[in-house]
Amino acid sequence: MVMKKEYIYNQKSYFIQITLIAYFCAAAFLFSLVMIVIDYKRNIFIMAAVVSVYTVWNTFISHSNPGKVILEEDGISFESYGKVFKYLFDEITTFLAKDFRGSGKIFLRINQHNFFQGRFWIHTMEFNDSEELFLYLLKLEYKTHPNSIKARAWDSTRPEVNKMPILPWNIPQKEEQLLKS
Repeated sequence: MVMKKEYIYNQKSYFIQITLIAYFCAAAFLFSLVMIVIDYKRNIFIMAAVVSVYTVWNTFISHSNPGKVILEEDGISFESYGKVFKYLFDEITTFLAKDFRGSGKIFLRINQHNFFQGRFWIHTMEFNDSEELFLYLLKLEYKTHPNSIKARAWDSTRPEVNKMPILPWNIPQKEEQLLKS
């Protein structure tokens, strides 16, 4: 029996937060080009054009904002607009996760990440089973890099056997009371 778990971004949120913003940035880029050509506040519109191109690039070219994360026995896949990037577990050499716990976002860099592939923004709070996905990605980083400073710090601050990181939407009552006082 093959195990497979799919985490899917809320479709309405994905359209508004990713797709619609990318289309808006494409229009902003074209408008910026016109303003640059007619020489109206050129520096501001050059900056707007750069930011717009970067957003459109991340959305439609490098597929950095996946709408689906698929876990299988042999690897992890990220899918966006019909394009799938699959990484086999035994071939992953680098798996770096920069987590933003307050917003539930994780910025992943996998293997030979560059401007074209291997960089992903995962908005875990917008996915089904968001907490499970967030914890899985963090644990995969610690499993890939068990001797990193981040992994050692996590181990030293969490003496419990379970080693579960505390997430903002699931703080144990005992620790929540300590935070309030």
